[in-house]
Amino acid sequence: MSVSSLSEKAYQHIRQQVILGELSPGDRLVNRSLAEQLGTSFIPVREAISRLASEGLVKQVAGAGAFVRSFDRQEISEIYDVRDLFEPFAAAQAARFLTDHELEELRVLLESWESHGKKILNQKAGASQGDLDRWLEINERFHSLIISASRNRLLSKITNDVNVLSKCFAAHRGSPKLLSEKLVRSTLKTHRQLYEALIKRDSESAREIVCQQLKFGRKSVLNFFDQKQTP
Repeated sequence: MSVSSLSEKAYQHIRQQVILGELSPGDRLVNRSLAEQLGTSFIPVREAISRLASEGLVKQVAGAGAFVRSFDRQEISEIYDVRDLFEPFAAAQAARFLTDHELEELRVLLESWESHGKKILNQKAGASQGDLDRWLEINERFHSLIISASRNRLLSKITNDVNVLSKCFAAHRGSPKLLSEKLVRSTLKTHRQLYEALIKRDSESAREIVCQQLKFGRKSVLNFFDQKQTP
């Protein structure tokens, strides 16, 4: 396998660990351990870490190493600013161009999401870290599929380059209490509405639903962040 292929493998491996919460904010990325996990040398791992740092998921500190990024309130707000710009447009375009196969993928994801949501709501102790990890995984896959279905190559490239969705869901990692009953019910309801708008090829409704989702999401996440900061 070429160095570039090994670097890509290392990048995907580390990125997935961050997104799934296996590497938490503040965790140090140890080249030796990662290289052993991947069965490779340090070079692909270093290249992968540099790439993740350029995308904002990892922070490199001179003399100390590389660490999984933590996100402050301003950064979370800015991520939502960017999502506000392109996701409503992507949803409107996806309503025009989604294939039957992609609609079926969305249906399967949505039903899995709804089943997972019911499980969370039925738990007296509320959501666990594992519940949050699964919730965010489905959320990212759902929205990534819609962006891909917009058939706008520049939009997809910008999304991948800026890593907006990954950073958004990574910023929420480690906070299972974020999954309140209100947030779970609202998220599932509006994503079911979005799916139905996409089936009907209703671009304007899809655009408006995503606008409202992002507005609610921003408010919920920032309120939760503020509550965590209160002594």
